[in-house]
Amino acid sequence: VKAFMVLFLLLQVGLLGVFMSLDLILFFLFWEIGLVPMYFLIAQWGGERRNYASLKFILFTMGGSLGLLLAIQMIGTLTGTFDLVQLFTLWPALSGGIMFGLPMETVKAIAFWAFVIAFAIKVPVWPFHTWLPDAHTEAPTAGSLILAGVMLKLGAYGFIRLVLPLFPAESAHYAIWLAVLAAASIVFGGLAAAGQKDFKRLVAYSSINHMGFVILGIAAAAWAMGNSDAAIRQSGIIALDGAVLQMFNHGLSAAGMFFLVGVLY
Repeated sequence: VKAFMVLFLLLQVGLLGVFMSLDLILFFLFWEIGLVPMYFLIAQWGGERRNYASLKFILFTMGGSLGLLLAIQMIGTLTGTFDLVQLFTLWPALSGGIMFGLPMETVKAIAFWAFVIAFAIKVPVWPFHTWLPDAHTEAPTAGSLILAGVMLKLGAYGFIRLVLPLFPAESAHYAIWLAVLAAASIVFGGLAAAGQKDFKRLVAYSSINHMGFVILGIAAAAWAMGNSDAAIRQSGIIALDGAVLQMFNHGLSAAGMFFLVGVLY
């Protein structure tokens, strides 16, 4: 019991740290801190295939984090700071010139996709979603609760907190691709949920479906940012509000479902 509770407190440190960080390096540090306790919670207290599920979880999420770390280091090198408040002004304003032998626009696009893939894996968006049903199915009930209720929100929070303010032009330009992936998550997540025989896997696939709506709202907001029409920009704000509300709703409904599954088990 003691080890279980220690891991949960460490997990809480990582989650709260991500939401409160105003420094990119600290953000990344807490982002990674949250992965380790979750890995051990699944590996030690999970179901029959817990080793497979925990390893898949850590490989997927850490794989995405590598690109994120490189992009963060590049942003810090080019701007001379990791302070988020300053970066929201400095980084979008950087334009023209050659960096690392590439045009600045290309460098920014690469950094944008590094951020997007890292957060898309965490949400998870199709086709980066395959770790989630296994992790949910094998995790202990408490692990499934925190994974569905809070950890999935880190990816969507990353989109809203970092991707949209740091990459406004790139977000508007590539919004349609994000919307396509979100729509695929909604359709395939729903169809996969309808075909499940295992209660936990059903709720896991429904989570992919629900988070697809969140990403669709964020994509709509990103597209609206690049539009000069005031009404469309207002619609983008409404879409973002909807995405945040859906994050809150899903945190309650999915966690409640996993709690009920745990009671039934």
